[in-house]
Amino acid sequence: MIGPKMRRENMKGKILIKSLMVIIILALSCSYVFASVSLAREKTPIEIYNPNFKFPTEPITLTFWEIYGSRPGWLEWARKVASEYSQIHPNVKVKVREIPLKEYPIIFQSAMQTNTMADVFCMFRYRIHEWGLALPAPDWAVKIFKTQYIDAANSWQRYPEGGSRKEYQGKYLGWISSELDAGQMLYYNKDMFKEAGLDPNKPPKTSPELLEYMKKLTKYGPGGNIVRGGWAIRYLGHKGGIEEKWTAFLFWWHDCRKGRIFTEDWKHIQAWDSPDFIAAVKFYQDMVWKWKVASIEMPVPTEAFKLGLAAMTNRESFLEGILKRDAPWIHYGIAPIVYGAPPYGQYKEGVWTANQLSCVWKGTKYPQIAWDFNMFLNNDKHDLEISKIAGGIPRRKANQDTPYAKSIKWLDVFKEAYRRPLVRAEEYDPYGLFGNLEDVLGDAVVTCLLDPNADPKTELKKARAKAEEILRSAIEAQKK
Repeated sequence: MIGPKMRRENMKGKILIKSLMVIIILALSCSYVFASVSLAREKTPIEIYNPNFKFPTEPITLTFWEIYGSRPGWLEWARKVASEYSQIHPNVKVKVREIPLKEYPIIFQSAMQTNTMADVFCMFRYRIHEWGLALPAPDWAVKIFKTQYIDAANSWQRYPEGGSRKEYQGKYLGWISSELDAGQMLYYNKDMFKEAGLDPNKPPKTSPELLEYMKKLTKYGPGGNIVRGGWAIRYLGHKGGIEEKWTAFLFWWHDCRKGRIFTEDWKHIQAWDSPDFIAAVKFYQDMVWKWKVASIEMPVPTEAFKLGLAAMTNRESFLEGILKRDAPWIHYGIAPIVYGAPPYGQYKEGVWTANQLSCVWKGTKYPQIAWDFNMFLNNDKHDLEISKIAGGIPRRKANQDTPYAKSIKWLDVFKEAYRRPLVRAEEYDPYGLFGNLEDVLGDAVVTCLLDPNADPKTELKKARAKAEEILRSAIEAQKK
């Protein structure tokens, strides 16, 4: 017969056994859950498109350089993505560095000379071509470009078959890190339009209309100085950047399909001192000194527009992000760049955009890992993120039907731009001179913009002679 004491001991034993069983079951369940989470972790592009690749286990450090300090949130986003990559591959650390746009030539050229380039970097297409820095995409990444990107993106991401760098011909060099958009677009302040008696839903379409609107929108102080410009004009910064903004006016008089730097055979500089170019520089100069609808005492265009110091300007889609962050109270519209009409030209300008790519350095110690991180930067999720942050149409097919893509207010502008004649691509010239010659032409534009007494024909003639000498020297050097 079992006494009360024995029964209590048996009961305690049973409870202890049950408790141990519960603990064991919970432990096994947790192990299963953690194992499942581990097995279900996110895969990076190389693991999906090159499943036989054996990812290294040794510590790896990659560097990533970006040049988008003027784009709100770009640097923070890049650091976030780098952190996400390291969470998936803990042995890989990615150091992100922002390169100031004004300093990039010195920094990149110094890095090339000392063999200390970033493993992954963002850069202008013409510089990639000129410097020969990029490592073309490996086969597994080519699959991604061919199947996951829209045609408009690949038209910029793939080096042309006829490009002068044979090692790049027909190859994918990177994804578009600048915005995929219509290039320069017309931004205008709707409230200022209403105040001036202009219909805020009917922006100017032609060059004469634009000048008329500028005059109506400009406000002057007691001393005749401009307190609100009809147009925010680019006069400071990189000469090539100033020249690029001016081309929106040049292509009223000059057929954009011919480009504006080289002749079609690449052997000479175009006739910069011809009536077409002279008229465009004169118009730019007159905006400041004759008609006084733009001021070189105002801040740069982005700042002037967001501060309400100018009613109109030409900029790419990333200005939307700046306005959203810094001036959400501004009611603005976006329209196609106006086209030429007598007496100010006769042509329409088409698309000239997406001029920067995110590439892998040809000298990287880790080509496969660098390309993996580069494509991870622009997987479906991150493509949508950076499109929302910096503006532009998503590059990848999976994001075309998203609410964001459907909400883009300038989709009609994008479609209109692609219906117009396309600007001749001169970035891949045989001598790698495009950027340098852009600066030479830009210098002539700036001289006339800053000096009312500067003669456009004289300045353009000097610029053409200088550019011809640079080109002649390059041609002779190739013959040796």
